[in-house]
Parts: sequence; structure tokens; C-alpha cells
Amino acid sequence: MKIGIISDSHDNLINMQKCVHYLNNIGVDFVFHCGDIISPFTIKVMNELKCDYRAVFGNNDGEWLNLKEISKNRIFKPPYLFELDNKKFLLLHEGDIAMFIDNSIDFVFYGHTHVKYSFNKNGQLIVNPGTLAGYLADSATFAILDTNEFNVEFIDVDTI
Repeated sequence: MKIGIISDSHDNLINMQKCVHYLNNIGVDFVFHCGDIISPFTIKVMNELKCDYRAVFGNNDGEWLNLKEISKNRIFKPPYLFELDNKKFLLLHEGDIAMFIDNSIDFVFYGHTHVKYSFNKNGQLIVNPGTLAGYLADSATFAILDTNEFNVEFIDVDTI
């Protein structure tokens, strides 16, 4: 299964449109957003995805009710645990991820720092896709996870 992972889009509509177009073109099966979407109009762009998605609120997301309504109830308060294709996904925005991780969770997605990374900890893959907005970072990025290969690819928005 191919999964798109986004975080910290901070209302950068141009980058969100590029990301959604790319994810649609490569045919991802599902998308997770790790928070700091910011405004409801950014969710409208996410609604153009050809696949389903789930998101969590970030520390900068203020319009919770509007975000929830426009996303058709696909955005949640973190931590958010979701099961898909017999795998467990934990979606966070910020905080001490260690306190949320247990052996039953296969993948942990996390944002807030605007720093992209991935690592395997005791069979669990932990991924921070960086920042889609590109603010406070060297580049604007998101990630693609292949759950069958346990492989993460970071995509720089400027290259698509």
C-alpha cells in the first residue's frame, strides 16, 4: 500500500495543490496529515485527493469546527489511532512520541518540527515528513510510504 504523509502545510495553497496533484498522479491509496493545516480553505484542496485521508489538529489550527466540517469529519484531536489494511497507524502533531508508542502500533507519523526524518524503532516505523509549507526549513517536503517494503521516500515540492 502507498501512503502519502503531509504535515505543517500552514495554508501554503500552491504547495498543497502540487502535493495533491502528485499524490493523485502516483495513485496513493491513503493520505495522512500530521497537523497545522490552518484554514478551512486548505482542507478544500485536500478534498481533491482521489483517495481517502485522515488528519489531526496541530498547535496552529484554530478553526476546529470548520476544519472538521469541511473535511467531512476526517480531522481529529491527536493522538489519533487508525487501522488500515491490518496495520495500525498513530497520527500525532507534537509532543513526546515515546509516550504514545507501544508494540501494537506499526507506523507513527508526527509533525511540528518541520524537520524530515524516518527511523525504525523495534519494528515500528516513525516518520516526520517535514513541512509542506517550507517555512523554517531548508525545503518544502512530504513523504511517500510503501507499507509493503517498509520504505519512505521524501519528496521536495520544488522538484515536482
